[in-house]
Formats: sequence, C-alpha cells, structure tokens
Amino acid sequence: MSFRILKPGFPGFLLSKIQYDSGHYLSKAQLSMKLSRTAWNNVIIISVMVIILLINVMNGRLFPSKNQVMSNDEGEHLILSAHAVILTLEVRDKFIIERAGQSWRIESQQKFVDAKQHVIEQMMLAWQRSSGLLQADNLEVSGKTGIEVFINVAGTAATKMLTLYPLVDQLLIHDKQVNLWFALSPQLYRQLLPSEIYSNEQ
Repeated sequence: MSFRILKPGFPGFLLSKIQYDSGHYLSKAQLSMKLSRTAWNNVIIISVMVIILLINVMNGRLFPSKNQVMSNDEGEHLILSAHAVILTLEVRDKFIIERAGQSWRIESQQKFVDAKQHVIEQMMLAWQRSSGLLQADNLEVSGKTGIEVFINVAGTAATKMLTLYPLVDQLLIHDKQVNLWFALSPQLYRQLLPSEIYSNEQ
C-alpha cells in the first residue's frame, strides 16, 4: 500500500488512489500464492533430485574413482558394475554380439551368424559376474598380443574398453579407461570367450 502527499481539497482522489494501490498489491499477492501452489510439486521434485545428485557425487557413486571399483565378498573386484545389463559386446575385428529383445544375435563380417542362445547367455553371465584381484598400475605384458573387447552397458554412455591377456597361470584384463589391471583364474578365459564362438572367428 502506498500513500502520496497531495494538495488539500482532493480527499476523493486520495481515497481512490489508496483503494487502487491496495487492490493492485493484493492482486499481485494472490497471483504469487496461486503460482506457488501450482509449482509446489515441481519444486519438491527438483529439490529431491538435487539432494540425490549431491549425495551421489559426495559418495563417489556418480563418478567412481579407481579406489571405488565394486568388489565382492572375497575382496576381488568386479570387471563390470554390479547388476550391469550388457547391450553389446564386441571383439575387435572378429564379431559383435548385441541384445535383440530377450535373445542375442551375433554378427561377423557383415553377416548374421547363428549361435546357440544358451552359449551366449552363459558368456554374458560370466562377464557380469567375473571378478579379479587388482594388480599394479604399471603392469606390462611383453610378447603377448591382447584381445580387445568393447562392452556397452545400459545406462552408461561410455563404452567399456578391455584388453584380455590369456596366460598359462592367469588371465589378465586391462581396463583402459581407469588404467586398472585384474588377475583372474585362467579357466575364466573360455567362459568369457567360449570356444564355440571365439575359436570359429580366429
């Protein structure tokens, strides 16, 4: 509400001015209250999302560091994140396996190749569950050509780039993005790359 000092003799005008300003400010207050009620749910939702984002960032879950790789009860670290849903798996210059609904299909040299579904399903399950012991960051494998594997996981934009080194006593896997080395049992090699699929591609 605002008051203006006017010349004497104009009480009617002053009264009209007071009534106009009162109604003007009242309508603004009513409009503000109406808008706040309409947007209240959106404000709550956005606030909750911001809080969740802050918690994830502070806990390192949104951008995990090298020291926060998922591990199992035996102290071994998972190759993929827990409950990862694999969309595609590619071995460079060999083949690519992609999810097609509830099944899988494998493509090699621009042609679709029939493969037993249970073999591919066991292969994908092995990738989801495999874990290994972390090794030194500066580990080098001399005289051995690695097998490059690219994995796309649902909900993750970046492609997982891994290099496998099947040795006599162990299977080494190098995660290029975070420069992590994993040592796994050599028996896991043929679970990750079954002979029914990979040997036919060599």
